[in-house]
Amino acid sequence: MDMDRMAEELFDCMVVFQRGPVKQMQGISRGEMAMLGYFIMNEPEATPTELSQFFNLSTARVANTLNSLERKKLIVREHDSADRRKVLVHITPLGRQIAEEKHNKALHCMGELLTDLGEHDAAELLRIFQRIRARMEQNEAEAAQNE
Repeated sequence: MDMDRMAEELFDCMVVFQRGPVKQMQGISRGEMAMLGYFIMNEPEATPTELSQFFNLSTARVANTLNSLERKKLIVREHDSADRRKVLVHITPLGRQIAEEKHNKALHCMGELLTDLGEHDAAELLRIFQRIRARMEQNEAEAAQNE
């Protein structure tokens, strides 16, 4: 199989994979879940601009996602006490609970998939994904240096 065909097969697999453990549940989109995950995994608060830069999304898209999360009472926006022009976004206890539940469910599903693969194949898959991640991080660092 040539590399172009393998790339197509890998892309098809990744599309299916994204629909798996991270699919939309309880009325929360993947984008909303990603933003909630940001607050769980990275920082307890952020500005909309920081979120836009982190996710490489337009400020309009971030605003729409934050509006939806705020309507669902999963985040709150407050003015910074030191600079009233600055808006800070925080996850609510309900948002944290839902994000952690979804994260745990995704980990459980991933664990089942790895179990199905067997120890050897699961270890190989992890090794390959670690190589891919390292290469992608290297590409990002090189792109940032060239800006």
